[in-house]
Amino acid sequence: PALDASAYLVAQLAPLPGVWPAGPVALYRDGAYVGQGTLDATSAQAQTQPELSFGRDERIGVSAEPEQQHSASAGLTGARTERSTERSYTFTNRHQRSVQLQVLDAAPVSRDAQVKVESHYEPAPAEAAWRGQPGTIAWSQPLAAGASARFAARHVLRYDKDVLLRERR
Repeated sequence: PALDASAYLVAQLAPLPGVWPAGPVALYRDGAYVGQGTLDATSAQAQTQPELSFGRDERIGVSAEPEQQHSASAGLTGARTERSTERSYTFTNRHQRSVQLQVLDAAPVSRDAQVKVESHYEPAPAEAAWRGQPGTIAWSQPLAAGASARFAARHVLRYDKDVLLRERR
């Protein structure tokens, strides 16, 4: 939601018995053709739980609050820098039934012992390394029809003033 305030409908299938060749599948949603996807039951992820994406779900409202950033210097000579980033999102279910909501967010990952990262989440995420990817957290919970849920992340980076950060977004 930090890059695109949209929800996507993804169907998770039970593991498919037998041997299935990779190939195109037509995707229908509520009886209407929505496009074409590829079912590849040979991939490692698909062997445990195949997925098909059905595009954007306009019945899930997504609002992202503006990102809040704060910086400060610490120490007698201002030798340390502390920077915090706060992001929050609200999701509203406009479906007539409950949905299983999964929200992914990127968290900073330090690759240097001189850079300390402290992350706080509300509520606590279901996975701290979604699909084994460090820095990708996942919240997962049911969302009742007509209900809303808010998710927030706060990251604090602490490092010496002379350390150069290389950031990727």
